[in-house]
Amino acid sequence: MVDDPDLFWFGCMLTLVCLCFTLSLISKNPKTSASSHATTIAPPVADATVDAQIAALQQQCSRLRGELQQQKAQLHEDFQSHSFAQLQPLLTNYPSACKMAQVKPDLPARNLVALFNPLENLLETWHIAPIGSVWEQVPFNAQNHQPDTDDLVTGEPVYIRFVGYCQGDRILCPAKVSRTLPGGMKGAE
Repeated sequence: MVDDPDLFWFGCMLTLVCLCFTLSLISKNPKTSASSHATTIAPPVADATVDAQIAALQQQCSRLRGELQQQKAQLHEDFQSHSFAQLQPLLTNYPSACKMAQVKPDLPARNLVALFNPLENLLETWHIAPIGSVWEQVPFNAQNHQPDTDDLVTGEPVYIRFVGYCQGDRILCPAKVSRTLPGGMKGAE
C-alpha cells in the first residue's frame, strides 16, 4: 500500500521514538515494577537495622536484669545487717538470760524484760504496732481479734490473752482473745 520508502522509514522512526518515550516514562514513574523491585531490595537493609536494634535491646534487657538481681541481693543483705544490728543486744543477752533462769529458777522475770527493748525498737522502726495489750479488756472485733470460741459477737467484752500486730491498716496477726483470763486472774482495767 505504501510505496514511498521515505514514509516507511518515517514510520519506523516514529515507532522507535514512541517506544523510547514510553520506556522513559516507565522508568520515571515510582509505581512501576522497576521501582517496586528496588523497594523490595531495600527492606533487607531495613530488616538488618531492625535486627540490630532488637539485639541491642535484648542485650540491654539482659544487663538490666543482672543489675536488678545484684540490687535485690544487696537490699536483702542490707536488710539482714540492719535488722541484726537492732536485735544484737537481745541476741547477745538472751542465751545468758536463759542460763541464769536455769541456774536460778526464782529469778524475777522483770529482770529479763529489759532484754526485749531492741525487739520493741525494731517493730517501731518497721511501723508495726501491737493490737491491744495483754489482759486488756476490749470489745470484740472480728477483724482485729481471734476468739477462742466461735460464739463471740461483735462488741462483747473480751480480754486480750496474746497481742496481735498490724502495720498501718493491714493486720499481720490478730490478737488472741477470750471471755475470761487464765486462772481467774484480774484484768488490767
